[in-house]
Formats: sequence, structure tokens, C-alpha cells
Amino acid sequence: MLSKADVEKKLRSIFKDAQFEVQVDGKGIKVAIDGVGETPGELFTKIGGFVESIMKVAGTKDVDVIVSMQGSAFGVEIEVY
Repeated sequence: MLSKADVEKKLRSIFKDAQFEVQVDGKGIKVAIDGVGETPGELFTKIGGFVESIMKVAGTKDVDVIVSMQGSAFGVEIEVY
């Protein structure tokens, strides 16, 4: 399983100006991301890349993703289990 530090490092490399919260436990990984300045296309590309890499490294196959956007602000909740 990935460590919280590994997930945070990956998030910082993808979402440079966003704020995030990470929870890692034996059941999976939960991530909440809040930020501003992404177009829908850019945001979904970044989310897809992040989810794919986390699932590959963690060896999981199930994921829930919730995306909220208002103007250029966004909020994302990801659960990989």
C-alpha cells in the first residue's frame, strides 16, 4: 500500500496550486482536492492520470470520483479501494 507521503508528493506534482487532504488506511486511499484555475478538460486529464497511477501502484481496481466545478473553482473527492 502507498504511504500518505507518496500520495501527497504525487498530488503536489500534478495540482501545483491546489489544497488537498489525504487519508491512507488499510481499506484504501481517500483524497480531497480544492483549487482554482483549471478548465474541465485539464482537470479531468489530471484526475485521470492521478487515479490511474495510484490504482496501478496500489494494485486496486475500484475507485469513486466526485467532481464539482463552479467557474474556475473545483473540488474533487477520490476514493481508491
